[in-house]
Amino acid sequence: MFRIRTLIFVVSVIYFTYGYESPIEEKDFKKLLKQNKNVLVLCSPNDQSAKPILQVFKQVEPEIKGRGLLVHINCDKGKKLCKKFKFDTNTLELRHFQDGDFHKVYDRALTAKSMINFMLDPSGEMPWDEEELAQNVLHLNQAKDLEQALKKPLPLLVMFYAPWCGHCKRLKPIYAEAATDVRGKYILAGMNVDKVENYRIRRQFNITGFPTIIYFEKGEEKFHYSGGHTKDDIINWLKNPQPPKEQT
Repeated sequence: MFRIRTLIFVVSVIYFTYGYESPIEEKDFKKLLKQNKNVLVLCSPNDQSAKPILQVFKQVEPEIKGRGLLVHINCDKGKKLCKKFKFDTNTLELRHFQDGDFHKVYDRALTAKSMINFMLDPSGEMPWDEEELAQNVLHLNQAKDLEQALKKPLPLLVMFYAPWCGHCKRLKPIYAEAATDVRGKYILAGMNVDKVENYRIRRQFNITGFPTIIYFEKGEEKFHYSGGHTKDDIINWLKNPQPPKEQT
């Protein structure tokens, strides 16, 4: 078990920064959930089985300090508490509690990045780059990622989007399918420009609506995408990219 600057609670023992430890009761755990609005609880059969996720916790904790709490319940030592909260005592389980009540079973990747994203916005949708079907989309998190993508030799199509955009949500799975089909010939990328750190990208490319899809060749902006909204539309447009037709 590790010790970090703030508290990681381990049921039957609470570890503080200075090594003080004391047993925790059911009422104390309920109080903990009520006092902290954003709590992720790891339930494990024993300490050994929890080690891999506890290492992830160690990376996550500094990034969510003041905004969330990580808890580990060892059901081998806290049988009564696990039974009371109906935790599965035979396997690892991650549950999220919000405002004192059970919110959902954690369903993201068991990585620091995914867990941090979840804890900073527990009610938000899964980030696009975590979706299994979007693994062939090149996900650009910040300006330097776009700069690197523009240096690649393959033609590049970038979908600039906002997570809340309904049109974007409908297009994402179609765009991801197209990315899989053209892999090795074209690069299909996605970039969330609704993040403050990416606002300058919005200004740079004059993005005023979502999604805005721009085609690049040899690092230079060529055209705004003007095709349809099916997988075949995207693939066929890439074979012969054209600027949007002027409206008469």
